[in-house]
Amino acid sequence: MYEKNLLSDQIGKELRQVFDLQEKRVRIYDDFDVRFKEYLLDAPNFDSTKLGSMCRETAEEMNSISRQIIQIKSNFSPQVYNAPELFGLVEKLQNLEQLKFKNTLEYYVTEQQRLEKLNTTDELEFEFREKLNRFKKE
Repeated sequence: MYEKNLLSDQIGKELRQVFDLQEKRVRIYDDFDVRFKEYLLDAPNFDSTKLGSMCRETAEEMNSISRQIIQIKSNFSPQVYNAPELFGLVEKLQNLEQLKFKNTLEYYVTEQQRLEKLNTTDELEFEFREKLNRFKKE
């Protein structure tokens, strides 16, 4: 009985660590989002090295958290705690977080491209209106 309670306590402790790491990941996403919105203020003159640096820093932080969570997940395996439900849930969490990060990066790149096109469209429209005004004057 004592061993079962000890095991249950250890599983609870590791599960709390997963939740704490997930909260940290959420804060990193929030920070990344704020930094990206600040980056968009430079439109249309984007600094791709600045974006690359932001993405690398965020990816490194995310990878660090993922490695820690994967280590905890391995403890839920049949060889350690034999908690297959928790093993599966943590694995699903990791897969969803990877997909979320990939989709977030794709969205950010798309948003940057949209703003760049808007600038080009505005410039073309301005040139068109200038030519139209000149034509009307002639």
